[in-house]
Amino acid sequence: MSYSLLFVDDDKEICTIAKSFLEKTDSFKVATADSVKESFHLLKKNHYDAIISDFNMPEEDGISFLREVRSEGNKIPFVILTGMGKEEVIINALNSGADLYFVKDESPKELFGLLSEKLLQVIKSKQAEIVFHEIFNQSPIAILLYNSEGKLVQANPACMKMFNVSDKSEIDLFGNSTDQTIPMDMLTELKTGEQIDYTIPITINRRDIKNDSEKYTLEKRFINILITPISLSYPDITGEFLIQLQDLTEQKLSEFTLKTSEERYRSFFVNSHSIMLIIHPESGKIMDANAAACSYYGYTHDELLNMNFSVLHTHEMDEFNHNMQQAIQKEKSIFYLEHRLSSGEIRDVEIHSGFITIENQKVLYVIIHDITEKKRSEEALIIANKKLNMLSSITRHDILNVLTALIGYLEFAGTETSIEETRGFILKAQMASRSIRHHIEFTRDYQDLGTKEPVWHDIRAILKSSANLVNAKHVNILFDDSTHLVVLADPLLLKVIYNLLENAVRHGKKVTKITSSWHKGEDGTLKWIIEDDGIGIPHSQKTRIFAREVGSNTGLGLFLAREILAITGIAIEENGDEEKGARFTMTIPDGKYRIE
Repeated sequence: MSYSLLFVDDDKEICTIAKSFLEKTDSFKVATADSVKESFHLLKKNHYDAIISDFNMPEEDGISFLREVRSEGNKIPFVILTGMGKEEVIINALNSGADLYFVKDESPKELFGLLSEKLLQVIKSKQAEIVFHEIFNQSPIAILLYNSEGKLVQANPACMKMFNVSDKSEIDLFGNSTDQTIPMDMLTELKTGEQIDYTIPITINRRDIKNDSEKYTLEKRFINILITPISLSYPDITGEFLIQLQDLTEQKLSEFTLKTSEERYRSFFVNSHSIMLIIHPESGKIMDANAAACSYYGYTHDELLNMNFSVLHTHEMDEFNHNMQQAIQKEKSIFYLEHRLSSGEIRDVEIHSGFITIENQKVLYVIIHDITEKKRSEEALIIANKKLNMLSSITRHDILNVLTALIGYLEFAGTETSIEETRGFILKAQMASRSIRHHIEFTRDYQDLGTKEPVWHDIRAILKSSANLVNAKHVNILFDDSTHLVVLADPLLLKVIYNLLENAVRHGKKVTKITSSWHKGEDGTLKWIIEDDGIGIPHSQKTRIFAREVGSNTGLGLFLAREILAITGIAIEENGDEEKGARFTMTIPDGKYRIE
């Protein structure tokens, strides 16, 4: 880096020699002037890093030139060149603000070589001083300078504003007040020349500027103090202390507010009986879970924190990602979904989502309500209405029709004279009476349908129990005794299985065995199959057998079986091969079965 110099001497040959020697060092670029007047003309147009001026010039000497430069507030490094025997000139030059002086008793090479060396140091020092001065005055950080005896030397405008004073002598930062002193452990470090950094509360007298009054109020502020010892001579001797102050009051208040808010959140989150999770909005990772969530899902806290929120959902990833985006973009805050517990059970949930900030991070919180029972109640209401309509139809239509026939048969029997004909009408009347009883028994069973909560059934136990009830002396009922399938269904599931087994024995004619088996489908459902080796069901009857009063002595059994299974979403169909046996397949939804 080269510095720009202005060399002033009325002798142009000296100017040429000085320019040549000084520029050879590659540290300077030199402009010359042969008078003070020309020098001021150049100073107004160009920037220079230093001025070198001869003392003895005809129109105006170098001392006058120096004083004029300093009177304008210009702190540019200034070098005076004097002749021999001019000690009074040297003293006058230093008193007038000269930075260096040189006597012209050396050879040009030695003179300008020494001048270059010294001038470089002065320029760098002066520039550092100017930079510090500007930083000191313009900095928004309050800065103070104390001498080695602890006396305040300087305070910048930001510091004056912080303490609300117009004179630095009014600043009493390190007074006798115990709450404004340096901590004892740090005072020892400071005395050994180490920098210290700490924060303390201080009280400031602040005038009521808003109402333009002389009233002062005591204001408590939190100030961060950084004290740096400065060595001016030997490294281990402190000459001054540079002190920087920052008002951290707002930060402290924000930290306190945030801490209080987070403590309240933590207390509410941890102790709440509601199921709560904290989710990373981008990755979907579970960041926190309260005790209620751990208990509900059946996972430990650590297990949940190692999981993604999507693992709990039964829906496809595309649908999950769509829901997450809706929550993030605040398009939707309430979701109705299905969640899978650690046991494999699927529950209906209502999710409320929103954003909170924890430790400066924006996260998604979710509150989860189990609405399985509510949804079942709604479904039960639908079933109840359906049952009422069905019972009304049976009572009003079916029973009344049979009752009409019964009355007719009895009237015929009362008017006939032939004993044989009378006996025939009485037999028909008896059959009609049995039909009415059958319908009434169905209404009793149908009335019980859905009145109790679905329960988990051990299929092995149900098959064993039903097999003991069915009169099947010559029929083997086979099932895999090594597997443990558990199904969620209405308590009347036992009646369904009994009905399927009893129908197989009664109508299969040549049945020798009834088999129960199951397998999982690719969609997560489970196919539970009960089949026999009897005569099978004609293709034309496969769908009609589930209607009321269809087939040979089927009554309402299969219709009722379908209704019972439908309560927990289980579908039933007959898909056996005619002449090879009947096969009833029950499709059980994911979450409504367990394999233990």
